[in-house]
Amino acid sequence: MKELLSKANMNDAQLRSIVSKVVAKNLGSLSEPCFYPEIKKNFYDFLKATGLTEKDLKDFSKRRWQGKKESKFATNTNALANFYVFLLQYFLSKGDKQTYTYFMIFFIIRHYTSLMHKHFKFCNPDVFKYTFEVLTKTHLFARERSISNALYFMAQEMIRRWTLALKSNNLDDIGLFMREARHRVSQSVKSFAQTYYTISEEGTGLQTSELPSDEDENTYQTQSTEKYIRLIDDITKKITVYRFADRKAQEDARSFSKINSSLATQIISKLNDPKNSDLIRTILKLYFKDLTDVKQICGKDYETHVRQLMSLKRTKSKIYFKQQINILLLSLLKDFDYIQKYQSLTSQTQFLINLFLAYYMTMLVKHTVCISR
Repeated sequence: MKELLSKANMNDAQLRSIVSKVVAKNLGSLSEPCFYPEIKKNFYDFLKATGLTEKDLKDFSKRRWQGKKESKFATNTNALANFYVFLLQYFLSKGDKQTYTYFMIFFIIRHYTSLMHKHFKFCNPDVFKYTFEVLTKTHLFARERSISNALYFMAQEMIRRWTLALKSNNLDDIGLFMREARHRVSQSVKSFAQTYYTISEEGTGLQTSELPSDEDENTYQTQSTEKYIRLIDDITKKITVYRFADRKAQEDARSFSKINSSLATQIISKLNDPKNSDLIRTILKLYFKDLTDVKQICGKDYETHVRQLMSLKRTKSKIYFKQQINILLLSLLKDFDYIQKYQSLTSQTQFLINLFLAYYMTMLVKHTVCISR
């Protein structure tokens, strides 16, 4: 490792920036069915930020395992894998636990995408979603409620088990770590794939899902609570834990509401705070509660439905969508000292700012639920 480091010209800030963005983007997108993380291109960004060459990495990988049993294992001798282990050890030695954690998550995501390409040559989103719903409760994907949560959990386990080995550069243990990391991901993806292909071959009578009609509101509300609680949790975590910002949703919401770009960006930047979790979760629950047809999310009725929710004049409910959007908005505006300015605006302009946040929140649902964006 010292020899490779002597050839490097490490740009810590750039490496930190790249890996944090890549991890956030991929963890956020893993709620989409049949999502294959695209991380191969990131290798060249990382390589450039270290000042190393591909030949440096190949030489390092060969030299590191020369004369050891690991020299026979592709998992250990892979140049890219050794490069990422090098980056794990580098940031660990610098005491940068946050970047070390990001690279560990990236290391796990890298295995996941490789195994997805191996087991899913073609992927049907409907079958994929149904497979997730019928997984046994002991399957890691089901137990952790989402694939992104499961990969995050695996990364934390690797950190717990192998940090000392990585820090001390114990090659025997590092070899075990590299094989265990891939094996853990492989177990989950392989068993998921087996269930997927069983369902695909036997057939499930799957159809494009539709929400129940408003004639059976009580039944719908019960089903909604059971069916969408996982989705609500995933979106909430995407925003507040992984600090994901959907730029397409932001631009679309801004075009609908006509607020200026700077204000929109400030609102979304403050939304990515864990303190907002409860309010976000409440808003998403209220949104699902008022849905009666899938067209209100994915179809032509989407914009009209959101405007109706935000134009509500009277209700017997103590808690409702429009109200909670306003509470969240005021909290966000307070975070960047915009409250006084907001209060001086006309009621119509205030409404448009609230409408922007409503559109953004519901578009996160739309971009997660609807297959075509």
